[in-house]
Amino acid sequence: MERLNYQLCADAGSEYCPCHLAYSGDCIKCSLIRGEKVCNCMWQGVCIYNEVERSKNSPMNERKEYLCSVYEKEELSKNLYLLKIQVPKFMIRDLCSPGSYVLLKGKEKKQDMFNSPISVMDVDLENSSIEVIIRTEGIKTKSVIGHDEVWVKGPYFNGVFGIKDIKTTSNSNCVVVLNGLSQVNSINIIKNLLRNNNTIRAFINNQAVILDNVIDKITNLGVKINPINMDLDEEREFLRDYLNREDVKLVYSSGCNGFNRLVMNTVDSVSEDIKLVISNNNLICCGEGVCGACTIALDGEQVKSCKSQVDSRKILKASIL
Repeated sequence: MERLNYQLCADAGSEYCPCHLAYSGDCIKCSLIRGEKVCNCMWQGVCIYNEVERSKNSPMNERKEYLCSVYEKEELSKNLYLLKIQVPKFMIRDLCSPGSYVLLKGKEKKQDMFNSPISVMDVDLENSSIEVIIRTEGIKTKSVIGHDEVWVKGPYFNGVFGIKDIKTTSNSNCVVVLNGLSQVNSINIIKNLLRNNNTIRAFINNQAVILDNVIDKITNLGVKINPINMDLDEEREFLRDYLNREDVKLVYSSGCNGFNRLVMNTVDSVSEDIKLVISNNNLICCGEGVCGACTIALDGEQVKSCKSQVDSRKILKASIL
C-alpha cells in the first residue's frame, strides 16, 4: 500500500543528498525510489530519483569526521561545560541553520558508538568556531571533555521540528519559550527570525537549569526576556494573554516533550493557527537514519526523526514522554 508522505527531509537538496537511504531504496521523500508506482513526494526543490539515477557510478558525499581543537573550555557548574571548538570553514555556515547539531567524540575514541549528538549553541563565522554546552553524564560525553581535541562530524540539521516555519516567518511577533538545556538551540533560531524582521519575546522557565551564557546572548541580540523567575506551569495564563494580546504568529518551545506539550496546549487555547516549532528530543545515534534508534511511530508510519521534518503538534500528540 502506498503511504501518505507528509514528511520533509532535512537533508533533501543539500550536498548530502542522495544519502544512504536513497541508495538502499528507503528514501524518506521519494516514493519511486521506495518502489511505489506513483510519485507523491512533497517537492523540496530537487528530484532525488533523478539524482540517484544520475550519480549511481559516483561516490556518495558522506559527512566526515575531523579532529578539531578545543581552544576554550569552561566549567559552568558541576558536570556542565561550555566548549569552543575550531571547525573546518566549509562546515561553519551550515551550522548557522536553526536546529543544527554535530556528532562529537573524544580524541582517543575511534568507534562510531562513542558519537554524541550535541546542539550548536552559537557560531563565530570569522574564527570558524562553534560553541556547545555539554553535560557529562556518561562515557561518551566524559571523553569529549577530557581532551583539547575532539572528533567533529557534521553538519546535521534536524535538531528542531518546524525549520520551514522558522525560515519563512517574517514581519511577525514571535515567542521563544525555553526550558532546561534545550535552550541552547534558541540562539540560531532567534538569529534566523531576526533576519526576517520578526519581533521576539523570550520566556525562560525557572523550574530547570538557567544558562547565563544563553541569557547574555539573547539579550545582546536585542531580545527582551520576561522575568526569569517565572514558573511557566503555574503562569500559563500570563503566556496565554501575551500570545493573544500581541497577535503572535509563531512560538518556539524548547524543552522536554512534556514541557513542549504544556506550551502547545497553551498556544492552542489561543489559536491552533499559531505556528508551533519544538526541539527534537528523540534519541539520535547515527544522524543518518540508518541505525533506527530515532524511529518513532506516527500516523501508522515509522518516521526517522533524525532526518524527517514532521508536524510538531503530531509529534506531541503521539508522544507519551
